[in-house]
Amino acid sequence: MQHPYHVLAPEYATLLAAMRVDPGREHELAARAAAVHALGERHHDEWAEVTAKTGVPRLWGLASFERESGSDYSRSPAQGDRWDRVSDHVPRGLGPYANWGAACIAAYAIDKLDEVGAPNWTWTCSCYEGELFNGFGPRAHGRHTGYLWSWTNIYTGGKYVADGKWDPETHDQQCGMIPMMAELLRLDASLALVDAFPAHSMPPSPASEGDVPTPASVPVGVGGEPAGGGDVTTWLQAALNQLGAEPPLAVDGSYGRHTRRAVMAFQAAHGLVPDGLAGPLTLAALRNLLTESS
Repeated sequence: MQHPYHVLAPEYATLLAAMRVDPGREHELAARAAAVHALGERHHDEWAEVTAKTGVPRLWGLASFERESGSDYSRSPAQGDRWDRVSDHVPRGLGPYANWGAACIAAYAIDKLDEVGAPNWTWTCSCYEGELFNGFGPRAHGRHTGYLWSWTNIYTGGKYVADGKWDPETHDQQCGMIPMMAELLRLDASLALVDAFPAHSMPPSPASEGDVPTPASVPVGVGGEPAGGGDVTTWLQAALNQLGAEPPLAVDGSYGRHTRRAVMAFQAAHGLVPDGLAGPLTLAALRNLLTESS
C-alpha cells in the first residue's frame, strides 16, 4: 500500500543528514551533474515554464529526468517516448507536443506532481515524490531504494531486474536522485528548494552503519489488510487486473506510479475521490465488485 508522507518524512530527514557519496563515485557524479546542468540550461526557458505552471522545482525535475531518460530532451518525461509523436508506451496516446516543456507539463499532471504545491517541495517531500514515482517495493525487502540513494552509503544494493522479480544482489548502476540533486545544487545555488539540504552542514566523514535507519519493511497502509491476509499491495494489483486494469499491472507488491494511476482510474470510474490512495472506501469497492463478478 502507498505509504503516507507524514510517516516517512522523519526517516527521509535522517537519511538526508547521514548521506555521503561513495568515494569512488565522486568524480563521476561531478562530471555527470555538470552535463545534466548544461543540458538543462539549453532548455532553461522550458524549465521556467514547467516550474511556473506545475510548481515542481527544476532541481527535482532535472534529477528525475536524468534518472528516467538520461536527460535526453527528445524524450517525454511521461514514458520516454518521443514527445513530437503520439506515444506508444504507457501512458499511450499522448502527444505530439509543441516542445519538450509542454510534454513535461502534461507528464507531471498525470502523476499529480502539479498538485503538490510549490511551497511544499522540501527535501523530504522530494524524497517522497521520487520514491512514490518509482515505487515502494524495495521497502518490502528491507532496502532503501537505489532510485533515490544509489551511489551513496544509504544504498546497500537490491533491484527489480524484471516485473515482479527482485534481486537482492544486483546493484543499481545509475546515480540516485538525491546525490544528483545535491551535486546540482552545489553547481547552481539558484536551484535551491524551499529548505536547506541537511547534509551540507555535516562533517565529511562517512556515516556509520548505525546512523542509517532501516526502511519500513512493512507497508504503512491506509486501507487495512486484504481479506485472508497477505500483502495488501499485491492483492490490490491483482484485484485491479481482475477488474480490467488497462494496461495490466505487474503484481509485484511495489506501489508506484502505475499502481497509483490504476487506482485513480478505478476511483474516478466509481464515484470516489481520485487521489491514488487505496483507502477503506476504495478497497471496499474493489471487494464488492470482485464478489459480484465471482
